[in-house]
Amino acid sequence: MMRRRDFLGAGGLLLGSALLSACGTAKGAVLRDGRLAMAVVATYGTGTATYADVAAVANAMTNAKDVNIRIVTSDTAIGRMTPLRSGQATFARTGDEYIFAFEAEHEFATREWGPQPTRVVWGPVAPHSLLTTSRTGIVDLADLRGKKIPLITANPSVNGKITSFLAAGGLTREDVELVPISYGEQADALKSGKLDILFQQVYGSSLFELESAATVRWVELDEKDEATIRETSPSVRLGSFTGAPGQKGSGSDIGMIYSVPLITYAESDDDLVYAFARDIVDTYPAYEKATATTPDWGIDEAMTAPVQVPFHPGLIRLLEERDMWPESSQRRQDELLEREEQLARGWQAMADVSDDELAAAWATWKKENLDD
Repeated sequence: MMRRRDFLGAGGLLLGSALLSACGTAKGAVLRDGRLAMAVVATYGTGTATYADVAAVANAMTNAKDVNIRIVTSDTAIGRMTPLRSGQATFARTGDEYIFAFEAEHEFATREWGPQPTRVVWGPVAPHSLLTTSRTGIVDLADLRGKKIPLITANPSVNGKITSFLAAGGLTREDVELVPISYGEQADALKSGKLDILFQQVYGSSLFELESAATVRWVELDEKDEATIRETSPSVRLGSFTGAPGQKGSGSDIGMIYSVPLITYAESDDDLVYAFARDIVDTYPAYEKATATTPDWGIDEAMTAPVQVPFHPGLIRLLEERDMWPESSQRRQDELLEREEQLARGWQAMADVSDDELAAAWATWKKENLDD
C-alpha cells in the first residue's frame, strides 16, 4: 500500500532540471576514475510525474556527486527506446516498452527492431490510474461503456493497461469510443471534453493543473479486480494511493502499482551501470521528498528481483553487496537469460518471412515454442 506523500510541486524542480536537459551526445555516459561523470537519460515528456522524478534524481546526483545528467524526452515508446539503441543515451526510464522490446512485441515486432537485450538498472515503482471529471458521470469501470477512451499514439504499455481496466469492468475496446491521442495531450483533452478519462501516473503536474480548472476524481477500482488485470498486465498489482489530484485530506483510491524502471542494454559497461545505480542509492536522502513518488526510489521500496526482463550485472553487483540478491532472484535471472537466447534463435527463424507477415508469424512461433 502506498504511503501518503506531500506533493511539493514540480515547477521549481522542472525549472532546475531544464539546465540539465540537452539533445544528447554521441556517447551516452562517461565513467571517470570509477565515478560516473556524465549520463544521458531518455524518458517521458515534461509535465509527467515520470519526468519530474528523473529530474529530481538528476539534480541530487549533480549536487552531491558532480554528475552531469542530461534528459531527452519523448511521448512514444519508440521515441524513448531509440536514443538508447543508437547510443545517444545510455539509460532510459520507460513504460512497459522495455518488456515489449525484450520480447519483440507491438512496435518492436519489426525487421528494424526484433528482440532487444534490455536490462533493468533500477526499478522504482509508482501508482497509475484512470482520472475523470464530474461532467462524465463515470464512477466505476462499468461506466466506461460508450465513453471516449484514449488510444495513446505509439504507446502499447499504456494501451495495454487501459485494455486491462476495460476487461475488469466486463468491457472490450469495441464497447468504447477510442480517441487517438499522444500521452502528453491527455490532460487538456479531458478538460476540453475530447476524452472522458485519462491514464497517467497519479502525481503528474499536468493533473494538478487540471484539478485547478475542473472537478476531477479517480475511477473506482476494487482490489478483487487484480486477478483479471494481471491476466493481460502481469507486472501490475493493485494498491492504494493518497495525496493525488481530486483527493481530499486522507482520502485514498486504488490504482495500478508497477515499476517504471531505468533500463539500459546488456552491452553497457558493468562498472558504469554499477556506478549509476550506486549513486541513485547513495543520493536517495537528498531527493526522497522531492516529488510524491521519489520515496519509492529507495532500495527498500524499489523492485529488487527480476520479473520479465533480466537485471544488468552492474545492478546485481550492487544488490549482492547489500545482501539483497537471493538464490530465487538468480534463478529468475537465469530463466530470463535463457528466454533471451530462445528469442534470438526464434527471430533468426523469421529471416525468410515477409515483412507483412512477420508480426503474425512471430506471435505464432512464440506461442508454439515458449512457455509463458
